[in-house]
Amino acid sequence: MSERILRALMQLFAIIAVVDENENEEDSKVKSSKGRIIIEAFLKTELSNEMIHRYLDLFDEFLAMHHGGTNKRDGAKKRTSVNSVKVLRICSQINEELTQRQKMIVLLRVFGFINANNNVTEQESEFVQTVAESFNISPEEYSSLKSFIELDESQLLDQKGFLYVSGHELELTKAKQIVSKGFIGTGRFIRMESVNTIFFRYFGEDQLNLNGLNVKEKTSQIFNQGSIIKTSKSGSVYYSDVISRFLESKDREKISLTVENVIYRFKNGNIGLHPINIAENEGTLIGVMGGSGAGKSTFLNVMNGNLSPSEGSIKINGIDLHKEKSKLEGVIGFVSQDDLLIEELSVFQNLFFNAKLCFNKLSELEIKKKCIELLSDIGLGDASHLRVGSPLDKTISGGQRKRLNIALELIREPSILFLDEPTSGLSSRDSENIMDMLKELTLKGKLVFTVIHQPSSDIFKMFDKLFLLDQGGYPIFNGNPTDSVVYFKTHVHHVKANERECPICGNVNPEMIFNVIEQKVVDEYGNQTKYRKVSAKEWNERYLEALPPAEYTNVTTPIMGTSHIANKIKQFNVFFKRDILSKLANKQYMLINMLEAPLLAAILAFFVKFFNEETDGKGAYSFFGNENIPQYLFISVVVSLFLGLTVAAEEIIKDKKILKRESFLNLSRGSYLWSKIGIMFIISAIQSALYVFVGNLILEIDGMWFAYWFVLFTTSCAANVLGLNISSAFNSAKVIYITVPLLIIPQLLFSGVIVKFDKLHPLLSSSNEVPWVGNVMFSRWSYEALAVTQAADNSHENPLFDLNQQKSNAAWKRDYWVPEMKNQLNVLADKKAKLKDFEKAKRILTNEIAKEQIKWANLECKDCKELLSNLSYKKSNEAIQMNVASFIEIIKTQSNKTYNESSNAIDKYIEKIGNKKFQLSTDNCLNESLQDLVTNRTEVNKILITEDELIQKDDPLYINTIGMRYLDAPFYSYEKHLFGTKVSTYWSNMAIIWLMTVFLILLLYYDILRKILEFKLLKGNKES
Repeated sequence: MSERILRALMQLFAIIAVVDENENEEDSKVKSSKGRIIIEAFLKTELSNEMIHRYLDLFDEFLAMHHGGTNKRDGAKKRTSVNSVKVLRICSQINEELTQRQKMIVLLRVFGFINANNNVTEQESEFVQTVAESFNISPEEYSSLKSFIELDESQLLDQKGFLYVSGHELELTKAKQIVSKGFIGTGRFIRMESVNTIFFRYFGEDQLNLNGLNVKEKTSQIFNQGSIIKTSKSGSVYYSDVISRFLESKDREKISLTVENVIYRFKNGNIGLHPINIAENEGTLIGVMGGSGAGKSTFLNVMNGNLSPSEGSIKINGIDLHKEKSKLEGVIGFVSQDDLLIEELSVFQNLFFNAKLCFNKLSELEIKKKCIELLSDIGLGDASHLRVGSPLDKTISGGQRKRLNIALELIREPSILFLDEPTSGLSSRDSENIMDMLKELTLKGKLVFTVIHQPSSDIFKMFDKLFLLDQGGYPIFNGNPTDSVVYFKTHVHHVKANERECPICGNVNPEMIFNVIEQKVVDEYGNQTKYRKVSAKEWNERYLEALPPAEYTNVTTPIMGTSHIANKIKQFNVFFKRDILSKLANKQYMLINMLEAPLLAAILAFFVKFFNEETDGKGAYSFFGNENIPQYLFISVVVSLFLGLTVAAEEIIKDKKILKRESFLNLSRGSYLWSKIGIMFIISAIQSALYVFVGNLILEIDGMWFAYWFVLFTTSCAANVLGLNISSAFNSAKVIYITVPLLIIPQLLFSGVIVKFDKLHPLLSSSNEVPWVGNVMFSRWSYEALAVTQAADNSHENPLFDLNQQKSNAAWKRDYWVPEMKNQLNVLADKKAKLKDFEKAKRILTNEIAKEQIKWANLECKDCKELLSNLSYKKSNEAIQMNVASFIEIIKTQSNKTYNESSNAIDKYIEKIGNKKFQLSTDNCLNESLQDLVTNRTEVNKILITEDELIQKDDPLYINTIGMRYLDAPFYSYEKHLFGTKVSTYWSNMAIIWLMTVFLILLLYYDILRKILEFKLLKGNKES
């Protein structure tokens, strides 16, 4: 309070002191004497002792001046008029600086001043009313305060806003009362609702103690937060008791939190919390304190349901928190010590999207209004448009970040709120503002637990209860905060053990409690040792001995959270929009993600754009002659895998803290994950489109835009979901990025490109089919689809594919299959052949003829299969051999015919479109190196002879897969057969990748990978 205002107040008191010139000298002296006491009491709330004497002297000066300046000949009316003008002027000055609460205290002191001699004149009443009107105090509160001061001890005003403390029941209907056994006389309280301030007067013969200090009878006192009154024969009456009685209502939701014998053990078996028993009800602010390692955070996480107790139970209105958590949806709120904000969004957006998840029944306009009001209430109205930013890139202050974190929980008004060090790192003013917010919540009927470190005296007094933990998780105190000072000082026989606070300034030093608890043993030299005088276990034993039976209202009615969680579709919309906006707001993220794909495509396409200057002196580029196209396709697949993984790898881990906070809402995991998957797929779609556009443009790839895009998009989507799985499984971004190479390198190695499948280690390799390790790789399916569709579905090859396939199969049959079948037939006829060779030839002939009969429905080998099966070693049968030889010749003749017909049809097609156009089409659409790869032209052995069949190693692109199982189809084959239906390799491979993606989505939804890792870690801990 400024010097100017204090001077004005002293002058105001002096004017009122001399307002009645008709009173006798004795009454005047009594009033002046008692008035000085009242003024002194007022000044003690604002100033130091030295300053109090200074302003009392100033009061005397003003008093003498007004007495001296009064001329009785002027008449009472004129004097009153002059003084009224002075009062109005002084009140006008006071209005400019004092808060409404301070004005109410001034009015209380003025009332006390004029009632000092129990004789209030009409002029004094008029002056006080003038002061009240100048201070904008309502007539109702003015009247109540006047009655509070003027009524004597025998008068009980039974009206709202009054509360009485006595040793017995009083006959009251509207006013509240507290019965305190042994309380002699009556304590009168009044609550001025507009300023949330309580005043107190005592009428009785007993010695009354207020906050450890004796107070005189009938004097008016301010009953602040943390205050305690007690007579010599009664128990303590706390501020929390008084305010809860004032605020109790039949409509107020009842909360009963009971903690019964709760013990918590860590995974290694160590005890984190020793037996805890607590019983609390609504309207209570509980501070949780303790030294480092005392288990404060563990206690909070057990209480809020994040950790399950090893023993005991926590029940809210009879519902077990850990066994029936779904029934307590929206009831519990938790504010972590860490920032749980989306840094890219604004203050308002953070709160708005959180509110949309909580209020399904409110319209968007109503939610916006609710958010704006809350931001205004917590002092963030002016900062609502500011981006939150990171702690290193600050846009809003630390105090504003803390308030926003709390607002995220306050918006849905949980019935029980837990906060982990909400004031850490904040200025004393910001800390008090936050604690004021929490106190207001309790006044609305909420139950609040907050872990706090080194609170100021004012904050310490705000708590209704203090719960103290000592090292190792031992509970050592549970009760009124200021009582804790007396409790610990008494146990160590401290001087003035009953003194709760400083008698001069009224402050409590919470640090004193820990000084007592952690007192060290002193050695013979007077030096402190590392050993405590009283161990944590001993303090716990003392606490248990003094622990009174838990008293609480056993509420069994269902507790309902004020929020109504949005349905799964709305949750998806909120998650999706929130994530999109946060990404759009991150300019660096958007720039890198949008430029990365086209930039990689440009670099890659530029350097693989091969010009064959030896064949063309001008160095003109030809897609047909570019030997790097197969490598380009493979690297494109790798790029799509890499982009998909890196985009998604941090998506869930960066949200884990936010998800932990939102877990109290019991939100849909599916909605969250589908929003992430949807956004990842959109990003992948855009990246793939940009990559294909740039790469195909530079390399002059003709017309394959959609085919390329869909393969790369599909591959990226699979990698997205794989990335989300590892993001969900691990707890560190470093671990995730170390894991990425472990996922990428196998995709390179087992794709069938860098190392052919038949050249792998014998345990994995296969000469005639793709091994299992290749079939579980996205890259195998993606690259095969790209290579096959480029080779067979381009505008040049597509019209001729069926003819080329017929021609290729006929040529292989004629040139390789028929000669080898004849060789096998000769083995059967050779009487010198070994039994092993005989049986092998018999199997090959039987199986190959059976396969051909499936392919050629019009060809028959009468009794071939039966005759071959009846062949015996070294027993020739010319009829059988002739029959089989005849069938082979038919195949040869048919193959020649098919080859010639196909060749003629191809020639006619070329003639039809013209050689020049055909050649141009060849140069623009075909790639020689890719054609060599998919037709296996560099392979020397065109036929593979196994133990029971002949396998075509030539032209895998054109192989007829009829009769082959799906996974038996050769790598680069154009088609596959599934359940008897022919499906192109391109679409079947895409279907396989999408099925693998769906499988990964299921793993993600049920968090299988994380559970496996946690199980193995837990198993390892147990073994160790």
